[in-house]
Amino acid sequence: MDAIPIRAARRGDVPSLLLLWAAMVEENARLDPRLAVHPDAKEHMARTLAGWVDDPHRVVLVAEEHGRLVVGFAAGQVLAGNGLQAPARLGEVTDCYVVPARRRRGAGRRLAARLLDLLAEKGAEAVRLQVVAKNAAAQAFWTSAGWEPLEEVLEKPVAKGAPPAATSRP
Repeated sequence: MDAIPIRAARRGDVPSLLLLWAAMVEENARLDPRLAVHPDAKEHMARTLAGWVDDPHRVVLVAEEHGRLVVGFAAGQVLAGNGLQAPARLGEVTDCYVVPARRRRGAGRRLAARLLDLLAEKGAEAVRLQVVAKNAAAQAFWTSAGWEPLEEVLEKPVAKGAPPAATSRP
């Protein structure tokens, strides 16, 4: 089985990137309905992805099968650190997705590894990403690639129409 080639995304890939992004967020929303996207999200993301492809500060890669079929993508950027903690230059994986029918062929690992290399070339001292808590497959993928948990994001819904929480006064 031949490895699926990885290359930099081009403007012409934006429609495929949008389809992959939509599949990714829909997969995560099935796992946790709190992650359902806003009705205008696809329109917003189409513009965003086009901007990412043209942005020299970002990295967008695609896994392309048979020289024309985009079956996965990864995106990231390098940002200044928060000034309170190391590192001073922090890479961020914003997206990484491979269509389910093409998984377990190494495309995800190759996308992630190439993205990590390119973010390091752009000055990242460390790279972080967020993984959906209920996406066990994604958790296992990143853990098996050597990534370790750093923080957890907790959420609690706020009751509509609830009065503001009482504050104590001295």
